[in-house]
Amino acid sequence: MWKYGFASVAGASHLKSSLPCQDASRCEVFVGPGGEEILLAVASDGAGSAAHAQLGAQLACDLFISEAQAHFAGQGNWPQLADGFIRDWIGRFQNLATGWSGEAQKTQDFACTLLAAVVGQGSAVYFQIGDGAIVESRREEPDRYSVVCWPQQGEYANTTNFLTDADATAKIFVELKSGAVDEVALFTDGIQSLVLDYRAQSAHSPFFAPLFAWLRPRDGGYSQELSDSLARYLNSEKINSRTDDDKTLILATRRTVPQTVQSAEGSMSR
Repeated sequence: MWKYGFASVAGASHLKSSLPCQDASRCEVFVGPGGEEILLAVASDGAGSAAHAQLGAQLACDLFISEAQAHFAGQGNWPQLADGFIRDWIGRFQNLATGWSGEAQKTQDFACTLLAAVVGQGSAVYFQIGDGAIVESRREEPDRYSVVCWPQQGEYANTTNFLTDADATAKIFVELKSGAVDEVALFTDGIQSLVLDYRAQSAHSPFFAPLFAWLRPRDGGYSQELSDSLARYLNSEKINSRTDDDKTLILATRRTVPQTVQSAEGSMSR
């Protein structure tokens, strides 16, 4: 059973300016066709220059969760999810943003990025447009954390791509993977420089390993305890001293803990 938690918090720069957090995140587990348990995790970072960035980010998360569930409920399969689904989904997102803005030229007021992971028993599909990244750990390599997709850079330095871009469907990263993924993390650009090794183009395992080790023995399902702890950690002086941007982190694991380890942890807690 999946165990997961997530948090999005305002950066120090937004707090000083009394601006809302422009990141959004959601994570859910539902039962798909044939009883397959499917994890849906999505994070979005609203563009700082967009007038309704936080609304765009929340729309991206809510719309992705609802339509991914509808895809499987309508007997859609994994190859279809990795193929035509995201192109149609981007079109619906842009149409909604245009409807909300009232004018096509103001669609960019809802500019935001997208990071999404859909993980089943033996398949996973990942989506990304913009910065931030997704990290996974596969069953056959439990001690290895791999970056699925590297942060995208836009046409100019310090820019990225957004869901509202006219050519968003051409820029979206999509990958269908087979095999069991037991742990996954999604995070926006607010912490990417802290958890990615840019020189080696890899994930910084010392960051992820202890977090997942803490989560594995917890009860199945959504963890409010983890989510609260993540929010405190992302808001800590340790993190805020290194980044003043909004920050999102989603963690999910279905890795089991050997009974001997659980017994030892229980003994220590007593």
